[in-house]
Amino acid sequence: MEHKLTTTEDGQRELTIRWDQDDDPLGFLYGWVAKGYLGSFLRTFPKPGEGGNATDADDAYHMALGLNWLAEHTDRRLELLLLLMRDQHKASWGTLAAALDVPRSTAKSRYQKIARQYAEHGEYVDETGLRSGPPAEVKQLVAERLASRDSEEKLIERAVAKLKAGDRVQDRHNADRQGVAVKPALGLWVIDWDGEGELAVPPEDIRPLG
Repeated sequence: MEHKLTTTEDGQRELTIRWDQDDDPLGFLYGWVAKGYLGSFLRTFPKPGEGGNATDADDAYHMALGLNWLAEHTDRRLELLLLLMRDQHKASWGTLAAALDVPRSTAKSRYQKIARQYAEHGEYVDETGLRSGPPAEVKQLVAERLASRDSEEKLIERAVAKLKAGDRVQDRHNADRQGVAVKPALGLWVIDWDGEGELAVPPEDIRPLG
């Protein structure tokens, strides 16, 4: 998929999007445009205080229909993306929280809820991406994984709480990356990573050694 944003000679903004069957195999993007839902978005999103300036009740209905379609499908895409971020790409709770603009506890709760919902339909995500299996087995797998992770995270949190300057640590997402704790700083820990130098990282991204 390609897109190009330009400014015309008279100062207008112009956006050109090109896609093929591989980019939109199920026709979602085409349908969004063909049904006029893109128009609903363009009328309502740039001016939040105007609500799209509907001309009548029927016009308002069609704009609401278009926005609801977009909101529902976008939310579903976001749900899967959160699972992929956490389970395939090993994103931290801090990263998920930043992406959602919510506290870490809220991001964690939302992830766990989504993971359980996917498991109800026999779907889950691992290091290879989205997987599927018998719903009963997947539900048990996900339940055990969530419980195991909670226990592990609590143990690590207690260890990090006792961390002192000079202690050796490793990156929780890369066991080969190790360094020395230097000092806490504004809710983070400054770590002198071997061969990299000092970097401030969230406590949840480190594991004390020894």
